[in-house]
Amino acid sequence: MVIKAKSGKGNKIHVSADEEYIFTVDADFWFTQGISTGDEISEEELEALKNAASFRRAYNKALDLISRRDYCERELFARLCRNFEPPAAERAVERVLELGFIDDDKYAQKLATELFEKKMFSPFRIRSELIRRGVSKDSADNVCEGLDIDFKERIIEILNRKFERQLSTPQGKKRAFNSLVRMGYGFSDIRSAMRELNIDLTDTY
Repeated sequence: MVIKAKSGKGNKIHVSADEEYIFTVDADFWFTQGISTGDEISEEELEALKNAASFRRAYNKALDLISRRDYCERELFARLCRNFEPPAAERAVERVLELGFIDDDKYAQKLATELFEKKMFSPFRIRSELIRRGVSKDSADNVCEGLDIDFKERIIEILNRKFERQLSTPQGKKRAFNSLVRMGYGFSDIRSAMRELNIDLTDTY
């Protein structure tokens, strides 16, 4: 079959085989393949070219994604699979790992610190969130083991900082209690902290 390449907008090259459109790639990729317009290639050569082009597009997408925010390995793979076949997505992830562009342990530590300091989540909620994002259980456990806190003191801090104005009504106390539960704090710790602040829950629960 006869390959043809036609320049598109910007850095794009549109490739066809026997007058049938196949794919679009960037010019840098195309000119490294050693193929010119008018060349004849076999079905096997075309398939190899398709695979290489798919990997290139997946890799470029991976670079774009990680330039915008941090990803862990599994999360990046899942995101790439929305647009590419798993083999191309897997190769792209492997490549960014080889280059050191993503690191699950650093990702887990950074995200845990953010959730702990900004969201004020408990270590239990942080572990759950890390695993949901694709961090391995071992990495999540290792990170959360370093978050050694006094739960009652932490809850008191949250109540004073975030919910102080809401604690004068039963509805406000209930909202604060439920929010703390969603943040990963246990019922007994929340009640203990509220008793410490002389917050009466008898009209709430």
